Amino acid sequence: MNNTRKLLIGILSAMTITTLSPATAFATTRVRKITYQYGQSVMSGPALKSGTFIATIEANSLDIYKSMSSNETIGKANKGEVFQILEDMGSGYARVSYNDVEGYLSIKDGDATIEELDTVEEAIASATKKIMEAQASNKRTEIANFAKTFVGGRYIYGGTNPYIGADCSGFVKFILANAAGVGLPRTSAEQATRGATVASADQLQPGDLIFYGSGRSVSHVAMYIGDGKIVHASSTKTGIKISNYNYRPIIRMANVIG
Repeated sequence: MNNTRKLLIGILSAMTITTLSPATAFATTRVRKITYQYGQSVMSGPALKSGTFIATIEANSLDIYKSMSSNETIGKANKGEVFQILEDMGSGYARVSYNDVEGYLSIKDGDATIEELDTVEEAIASATKKIMEAQASNKRTEIANFAKTFVGGRYIYGGTNPYIGADCSGFVKFILANAAGVGLPRTSAEQATRGATVASADQLQPGDLIFYGSGRSVSHVAMYIGDGKIVHASSTKTGIKISNYNYRPIIRMANVIG
Protein backbone atom coordinates (compact mmCIF):
# COMPACT_ATOMS: atom_id res chain seq x y z
CA MET A 1 0.00 0.00 0.00
CA ASN A 2 2.82 2.46 0.78
CA ASN A 3 4.34 1.92 -2.67
CA THR A 4 0.94 2.37 -4.24
CA ARG A 5 0.28 5.59 -2.42
CA LYS A 6 3.59 7.00 -3.63
CA LEU A 7 2.88 6.14 -7.25
CA LEU A 8 2.67 8.95 -9.76
CA ILE A 9 -0.14 7.76 -12.03
CA GLY A 10 0.82 9.75 -15.07
CA ILE A 11 3.13 12.50 -16.24
CA LEU A 12 3.25 13.27 -19.94
CA SER A 13 7.03 13.39 -19.81
CA ALA A 14 6.96 9.74 -20.91
CA MET A 15 7.38 8.21 -17.46
CA THR A 16 6.01 4.67 -17.45
CA ILE A 17 3.71 3.11 -14.90
CA THR A 18 5.64 -0.03 -14.00
CA THR A 19 5.90 -0.08 -10.22
CA LEU A 20 2.56 -1.75 -9.58
CA SER A 21 1.86 -5.43 -9.40
CA PRO A 22 0.81 -7.07 -12.72
CA ALA A 23 -2.24 -5.43 -14.24
CA THR A 24 -5.61 -6.91 -13.47
CA ALA A 25 -8.59 -7.04 -15.78
CA PHE A 26 -10.34 -3.70 -15.58
CA ALA A 27 -14.05 -3.81 -14.92
CA THR A 28 -16.30 -0.98 -16.00
CA THR A 29 -14.85 2.07 -14.31
CA ARG A 30 -17.20 4.04 -12.13
CA VAL A 31 -16.04 7.64 -12.15
CA ARG A 32 -17.42 10.46 -10.06
CA LYS A 33 -16.21 13.88 -11.15
CA ILE A 34 -15.80 16.46 -8.43
CA THR A 35 -15.36 20.21 -8.71
CA TYR A 36 -13.22 21.47 -5.86
CA GLN A 37 -14.63 24.62 -4.32
CA TYR A 38 -12.07 26.64 -2.40
CA GLY A 39 -12.42 26.12 1.32
CA GLN A 40 -14.70 23.11 0.96
CA SER A 41 -13.23 19.67 1.61
CA VAL A 42 -14.02 17.01 -0.97
CA MET A 43 -11.93 14.30 0.71
CA SER A 44 -11.03 13.50 4.26
CA GLY A 45 -7.65 12.17 5.28
CA PRO A 46 -5.60 9.98 2.93
CA ALA A 47 -7.62 9.76 -0.28
CA LEU A 48 -7.06 6.03 -0.73
CA LYS A 49 -9.16 5.27 2.34
CA SER A 50 -12.21 6.09 0.25
CA GLY A 51 -11.78 5.29 -3.39
CA THR A 52 -8.91 6.64 -5.45
CA PHE A 53 -8.76 10.30 -6.38
CA ILE A 54 -6.90 11.61 -9.40
CA ALA A 55 -6.35 15.20 -10.45
CA THR A 56 -6.11 16.28 -14.09
CA ILE A 57 -4.39 19.64 -14.47
CA GLU A 58 -6.57 22.26 -16.17
CA ALA A 59 -4.32 25.30 -15.71
CA ASN A 60 -1.53 25.88 -18.21
CA SER A 61 1.06 25.38 -15.48
CA LEU A 62 1.07 24.87 -11.70
CA ASP A 63 3.97 24.88 -9.27
CA ILE A 64 4.53 21.77 -7.18
CA TYR A 65 5.73 22.89 -3.75
CA LYS A 66 8.19 21.10 -1.48
CA SER A 67 6.04 21.70 1.59
CA MET A 68 2.86 23.47 2.62
CA SER A 69 4.87 26.05 4.54
CA SER A 70 7.44 26.90 1.88
CA ASN A 71 7.50 28.63 -1.50
CA GLU A 72 10.28 26.29 -2.64
CA THR A 73 9.20 24.28 -5.67
CA ILE A 74 10.25 20.82 -6.87
CA GLY A 75 8.73 21.03 -10.35
CA LYS A 76 5.77 22.05 -12.44
CA ALA A 77 2.55 20.35 -13.45
CA ASN A 78 1.40 21.16 -16.97
CA LYS A 79 -2.05 21.15 -18.53
CA GLY A 80 -3.32 17.63 -19.17
CA GLU A 81 -0.99 15.87 -16.72
CA VAL A 82 -2.58 13.41 -14.29
CA PHE A 83 -1.64 12.84 -10.65
CA GLN A 84 -2.88 10.50 -7.97
CA ILE A 85 -3.91 12.46 -4.89
CA LEU A 86 -2.34 11.05 -1.77
CA GLU A 87 -4.07 13.35 0.68
CA ASP A 88 -6.39 16.33 0.68
CA MET A 89 -4.54 19.00 2.66
CA GLY A 90 -7.45 21.44 2.75
CA SER A 91 -7.38 25.07 1.57
CA GLY A 92 -7.38 23.88 -2.02
CA TYR A 93 -4.15 21.85 -1.95
CA ALA A 94 -3.34 18.15 -2.24
CA ARG A 95 -0.30 16.02 -1.51
CA VAL A 96 0.88 14.20 -4.66
CA SER A 97 3.82 12.12 -5.84
CA TYR A 98 6.23 13.71 -8.30
CA ASN A 99 9.35 11.92 -9.58
CA ASP A 100 9.38 9.63 -6.53
CA VAL A 101 9.14 12.48 -4.02
CA GLU A 102 6.08 14.03 -2.45
CA GLY A 103 4.95 17.55 -3.21
CA TYR A 104 1.97 19.82 -2.83
CA LEU A 105 -0.26 20.98 -5.67
CA SER A 106 -3.21 23.35 -6.01
CA ILE A 107 -6.49 21.58 -6.79
CA LYS A 108 -8.64 24.68 -6.57
CA ASP A 109 -11.51 25.12 -9.01
CA GLY A 110 -9.98 25.94 -12.41
CA ASP A 111 -6.57 24.55 -11.51
CA ALA A 112 -7.51 20.86 -11.66
CA THR A 113 -10.41 18.51 -12.23
CA ILE A 114 -10.80 15.79 -9.60
CA GLU A 115 -12.20 12.33 -10.28
CA GLU A 116 -12.92 9.57 -7.82
CA LEU A 117 -12.50 5.99 -9.04
CA ASP A 118 -13.17 2.74 -7.24
CA THR A 119 -9.64 1.29 -7.30
CA VAL A 120 -6.03 2.18 -7.95
CA GLU A 121 -6.04 -0.09 -11.00
CA GLU A 122 -9.00 1.75 -12.47
CA ALA A 123 -7.29 5.07 -11.78
CA ILE A 124 -4.25 3.85 -13.70
CA ALA A 125 -6.43 2.68 -16.59
CA SER A 126 -8.14 6.07 -16.73
CA ALA A 127 -4.88 8.00 -16.49
CA THR A 128 -3.21 5.85 -19.15
CA LYS A 129 -6.09 6.50 -21.53
CA LYS A 130 -5.79 10.24 -20.94
CA ILE A 131 -2.05 10.14 -21.52
CA MET A 132 -2.49 8.27 -24.81
CA GLU A 133 -5.14 10.75 -25.95
CA ALA A 134 -2.91 13.68 -25.03
CA GLN A 135 0.06 12.13 -26.82
CA ALA A 136 -2.07 11.61 -29.95
CA SER A 137 -3.22 15.22 -29.75
CA ASN A 138 0.36 16.43 -29.31
CA LYS A 139 1.46 14.36 -32.31
CA ARG A 140 -1.17 15.99 -34.49
CA THR A 141 -0.04 19.41 -33.32
CA GLU A 142 3.54 18.49 -34.24
CA ILE A 143 2.38 17.45 -37.73
CA ALA A 144 0.51 20.73 -38.20
CA ASN A 145 3.47 22.75 -36.91
CA PHE A 146 5.81 20.95 -39.33
CA ALA A 147 3.48 21.80 -42.21
CA LYS A 148 3.39 25.46 -41.17
CA THR A 149 7.18 25.74 -41.38
CA PHE A 150 6.79 25.72 -45.18
CA VAL A 151 4.47 28.73 -45.32
CA GLY A 152 5.93 31.14 -47.87
CA GLY A 153 7.41 28.32 -49.93
CA ARG A 154 6.94 27.89 -53.67
CA TYR A 155 4.11 26.20 -55.50
CA ILE A 156 5.44 24.04 -58.34
CA TYR A 157 3.03 21.95 -60.36
CA GLY A 158 4.07 18.31 -60.00
CA GLY A 159 6.41 19.16 -57.12
CA THR A 160 6.59 16.80 -54.17
CA ASN A 161 9.23 18.44 -51.95
CA PRO A 162 8.15 21.68 -50.24
CA TYR A 163 11.79 22.52 -49.49
CA ILE A 164 12.06 23.12 -53.23
CA GLY A 165 8.46 23.51 -54.31
CA ALA A 166 5.30 21.41 -54.26
CA ASP A 167 1.75 21.33 -55.53
CA CYS A 168 -1.20 20.73 -53.21
CA SER A 169 -1.17 16.93 -53.17
CA GLY A 170 2.63 16.74 -53.23
CA PHE A 171 2.71 19.01 -50.18
CA VAL A 172 0.35 16.96 -47.97
CA LYS A 173 1.91 13.71 -49.20
CA PHE A 174 5.35 14.94 -48.09
CA ILE A 175 4.14 16.23 -44.71
CA LEU A 176 2.27 13.07 -43.74
CA ALA A 177 5.03 10.75 -44.95
CA ASN A 178 7.75 12.58 -43.03
CA ALA A 179 5.89 13.71 -39.90
CA ALA A 180 3.42 10.85 -39.42
CA GLY A 181 4.70 7.90 -41.44
CA VAL A 182 1.48 7.87 -43.47
CA GLY A 183 1.73 6.98 -47.16
CA LEU A 184 -0.67 8.59 -49.62
CA PRO A 185 -1.23 8.36 -53.41
CA ARG A 186 0.12 11.15 -55.56
CA THR A 187 -2.96 13.12 -56.67
CA SER A 188 -5.64 14.86 -54.63
CA ALA A 189 -8.37 12.81 -56.33
CA GLU A 190 -6.65 9.58 -55.27
CA GLN A 191 -5.95 10.91 -51.79
CA ALA A 192 -9.64 11.75 -51.39
CA THR A 193 -10.44 8.03 -51.40
CA ARG A 194 -8.31 7.36 -48.31
CA GLY A 195 -8.98 7.61 -44.58
CA ALA A 196 -12.13 7.91 -42.51
CA THR A 197 -14.63 10.60 -43.37
CA VAL A 198 -14.88 13.46 -40.87
CA ALA A 199 -18.60 14.18 -40.66
CA SER A 200 -18.53 17.84 -39.66
CA ALA A 201 -16.12 20.74 -39.37
CA ASP A 202 -16.33 20.78 -35.57
CA GLN A 203 -14.82 17.27 -35.57
CA LEU A 204 -11.74 18.26 -37.57
CA GLN A 205 -8.36 17.74 -35.90
CA PRO A 206 -4.94 19.09 -36.87
CA GLY A 207 -3.50 16.87 -39.58
CA ASP A 208 -6.85 16.01 -41.16
CA LEU A 209 -7.22 16.61 -44.89
CA ILE A 210 -9.86 18.72 -46.63
CA PHE A 211 -10.64 18.17 -50.31
CA TYR A 212 -12.09 20.85 -52.54
CA GLY A 213 -13.58 20.99 -56.01
CA SER A 214 -16.91 21.15 -57.79
CA GLY A 215 -19.65 18.55 -57.90
CA ARG A 216 -17.92 15.28 -57.05
CA SER A 217 -14.67 16.23 -58.76
CA VAL A 218 -11.72 16.84 -56.40
CA SER A 219 -9.17 19.36 -57.61
CA HIS A 220 -7.40 20.56 -54.47
CA VAL A 221 -6.33 19.32 -51.02
CA ALA A 222 -5.24 21.11 -47.85
CA MET A 223 -4.25 20.16 -44.29
CA TYR A 224 -6.29 21.34 -41.34
CA ILE A 225 -4.14 22.99 -38.64
CA GLY A 226 -6.77 24.01 -36.07
CA ASP A 227 -8.73 27.17 -35.25
CA GLY A 228 -10.61 26.97 -38.53
CA LYS A 229 -7.43 27.25 -40.62
CA ILE A 230 -5.68 25.16 -43.26
CA VAL A 231 -2.18 25.17 -44.72
CA HIS A 232 -1.86 24.33 -48.40
CA ALA A 233 0.16 24.78 -51.55
CA SER A 234 -2.33 27.18 -53.04
CA SER A 235 -1.14 28.44 -56.44
CA THR A 236 1.92 29.63 -58.33
CA LYS A 237 0.97 33.18 -57.35
CA THR A 238 0.49 32.68 -53.59
CA GLY A 239 2.65 29.61 -52.88
CA ILE A 240 2.24 27.70 -49.63
CA LYS A 241 -0.08 29.68 -47.38
CA ILE A 242 -2.63 29.57 -44.57
CA SER A 243 -6.31 30.10 -45.36
CA ASN A 244 -9.71 29.67 -43.75
CA TYR A 245 -10.80 26.04 -44.03
CA ASN A 246 -14.03 26.94 -45.87
CA TYR A 247 -12.55 29.35 -48.39
CA ARG A 248 -14.04 27.29 -51.24
CA PRO A 249 -16.57 24.43 -51.63
CA ILE A 250 -15.61 21.32 -49.68
CA ILE A 251 -16.17 17.88 -51.16
CA ARG A 252 -14.77 15.71 -48.37
CA MET A 253 -12.93 15.90 -45.05
CA ALA A 254 -10.83 12.91 -43.99
CA ASN A 255 -8.77 11.56 -41.10
CA VAL A 256 -5.88 9.62 -42.65
CA ILE A 257 -3.79 9.52 -39.44
CA GLY A 258 -6.11 7.38 -37.33
